[in-house]
Amino acid sequence: MEETGTKNPEAASVLMSAEELEEEAEPREDAEPREDAKVHICADEGWMTVEVEVDPPTGGGRDVSLEMLKDALVRQNVNYGIDKMALSMLAAPLYDKRVVVAKGTPPVDGADGLCKELFERTRTQKISERMDGSVDYKELGLILDISAGTVICEVTPPTLGVNGTDTRGNSLKARDGAKAVVPAGENTRMSSDDSRLEAAVTGNLVFRGGRFCVDTAVRFENIDTETGNIKFSGDVLVNGDVLDGFEIHSGRDVVLRGRVGNVKVVAAGNITLEKGINGSNKAELELEGNLKAGFLENCTIRCGGKIVTGAIMNCTVECEGDVEADNGKGIIVGGKLTVFGSLKAKTIGNVTSALTTIVLGVTPKLMKENQHLKEQMEDVSRHIAEMKKNVDYIERLVKDGRPVPEERLQMLKRSQIQLPMSEKKKEQLQAGITELDGKMRQVNQSSLMANLIYPPTKVAIGTTATNVITPQQRCRIYKNEAGEVVFGKL
Repeated sequence: MEETGTKNPEAASVLMSAEELEEEAEPREDAEPREDAKVHICADEGWMTVEVEVDPPTGGGRDVSLEMLKDALVRQNVNYGIDKMALSMLAAPLYDKRVVVAKGTPPVDGADGLCKELFERTRTQKISERMDGSVDYKELGLILDISAGTVICEVTPPTLGVNGTDTRGNSLKARDGAKAVVPAGENTRMSSDDSRLEAAVTGNLVFRGGRFCVDTAVRFENIDTETGNIKFSGDVLVNGDVLDGFEIHSGRDVVLRGRVGNVKVVAAGNITLEKGINGSNKAELELEGNLKAGFLENCTIRCGGKIVTGAIMNCTVECEGDVEADNGKGIIVGGKLTVFGSLKAKTIGNVTSALTTIVLGVTPKLMKENQHLKEQMEDVSRHIAEMKKNVDYIERLVKDGRPVPEERLQMLKRSQIQLPMSEKKKEQLQAGITELDGKMRQVNQSSLMANLIYPPTKVAIGTTATNVITPQQRCRIYKNEAGEVVFGKL
């Protein structure tokens, strides 16, 4: 049987010759080349910011993937500060758009320390105005008197820097802040926590040589309208003159080397007048220490220590120590001298018959102090007696079971607390009175010694007085055991 048949026309249509297959395998000139998505890494110079841009695939190439993006970062050693959300967005995919995918942490330098100065560096004259609107040209405020512990500067410490990291994981060194430059000079100190510059002593704050200093002494050529009155806690030294009408107040010693006239000088320490003073009956010297002067004339003196001078003429003197006027002329003429200790001079009085009054063994200050203590003792004793009376009365009411108002019970409690305290104060006052009485009883130790005493001179030792009515040579006036003021010989 003859085999017959025909080819399937559809099959025939897909059969291709080898030549045709080779032609089909070769890309056509008008076909798009096959490219996978391409990742571009872009970074700034210090690798602090990394951006990625992805080119889309072509010709059926592979789309971008998260792994492809990570591999690209790994190849560039980017391993710090990676933004996973940004990578996921790019892998979505997102093409032809530059996206920040990693950021480094920049270093943060420390802040420098700061020094805040609380006082002006330069002092200028500040003329003050009185209550009545007039101007006081003597109060110029040139001295800035501060006490120990006063804060001069506030110091803020520096901070440490914080290191950074770039996107490749490299550490970026930060600079630590620099310490503040503190203008610490003589007699200043830093606080225990280095947060303050303080005055180490009490004195005058000045800015000198680029630093704050506290001077315990001030020096002037003269005291006049250029300086004004001086009020200072430390020593005051004046090389020249002190003009009339000006004042010096010192918490320590005062030394005046020039002319001193109608002035007021107050010192907690000593006063030295190298030339002396003629105060025109207006000057005042008040001090707690010793007074040394070339001469003292026409002034009022209240001295807590000893007076050493060459002359005392027409002065009112209150001295808690001894008076020695035996330098130079060694003369005491006129005025009134009240001296707790003894007095020594070459000559007392003169031929012009000027009255000179000398009181030894007591002083107004001592007498006032004694009187004040006795007045306090009277007040305390009276108060104690009143409290005891009230306490006794209320306690009797309570003991008898009688009703006592609440305010009286409260009074009883207060009095029971105050009584021991008042008794203690009374004991202290009595001790002070006893001490002063003993001191005043030493009056017998006071004496006056002079080579020559002119009349009229009045001398009192304690409450006993005598008058010199004829010139006395090489004389010693003292109190004998009988309590009489007598004349003796040196």
